[in-house]
Amino acid sequence: MTFQALKTAIAACQNIDGTNSSVTVCLAAKSSGAQALTLHRLQMTDGLADGFRGLAVDTLRKLNTDVARGDVTLEEYDASNPQVNHEVEIHVPAAGTTPHAVIQALNDMAQLPVFDGADKTIRNLRFHVIAVQRTGASSIFLFRKYSKTKELSRSKRLVTLFQGGTFDQINEPIFIFDDMIDAAWVDGHMIIFRKDNYQALFGYFTEVLKHAQATIDTIKSTIPIDNADQFEKDCKGNTLILIKLRSISGRTYLTTLTIDNLEAIINARGLPIAISGAGANRKLVYDPVHKWKFLRLIDDGFLSSDATGLHYEVTGKRAI
Repeated sequence: MTFQALKTAIAACQNIDGTNSSVTVCLAAKSSGAQALTLHRLQMTDGLADGFRGLAVDTLRKLNTDVARGDVTLEEYDASNPQVNHEVEIHVPAAGTTPHAVIQALNDMAQLPVFDGADKTIRNLRFHVIAVQRTGASSIFLFRKYSKTKELSRSKRLVTLFQGGTFDQINEPIFIFDDMIDAAWVDGHMIIFRKDNYQALFGYFTEVLKHAQATIDTIKSTIPIDNADQFEKDCKGNTLILIKLRSISGRTYLTTLTIDNLEAIINARGLPIAISGAGANRKLVYDPVHKWKFLRLIDDGFLSSDATGLHYEVTGKRAI
């Protein structure tokens, strides 16, 4: 996937200025037990809005330069793979997911309530969004994870202001917005700069747990597994396994796997995975002791090098 149209859209973002765009910043909060995030618009001065606009443009300008130089590559998002420093991952959230719902809400900005400083909202902040609404073009949204360290007045520090030669204590909430961005929505694509933060701010692990049974059922219906009950129990008790299975269930090659080619890989690599039954009734035997080798087998994670002839067990991979 080349993402050529997205690269063109990113390059066009360098033309954003105060004459062809407006800026709104929103806070996203989610209280314990709530099903969805709530978004609140901030009322800001023009000067502050200009500062956020500059941050948005600088972020996308740097990305454009880094991609053009080859210092950064755009890669398809894979939740189970670790993100390499030179990669920026691209995700198109599916309908029904939290990121998709947030984007829909942000596109209807006028309907969002204005932030009123309510303590309940402040206690449950998850992230903030810089929304750049462009004339004659789609809006751009930049996301940054929130942490309690960004709200000084709720810390144990004595927060002071030096003004007119005198120090005074500040009692009102003070929010710090740094110059980092975790993800950006441009031209229908989520550009992920920091995968861990992206997954945290959109509750990816909650989504994984919510769809755990469907994911496990997909795997079990595709691959014949002996000791399937133990396999399911181990999966549900380990979030890392569920994340891996969530990615495996979306692989295009999953439905093409057969017991024949899986057995061939087991034999060629000497894997500690047994086969039970005979003929059409053969099954992979799930052994909890070798759970990760089992998962890598069904994730096509055992490869050979044409250059060296060596065999490898892959912990992360990206299709080319």
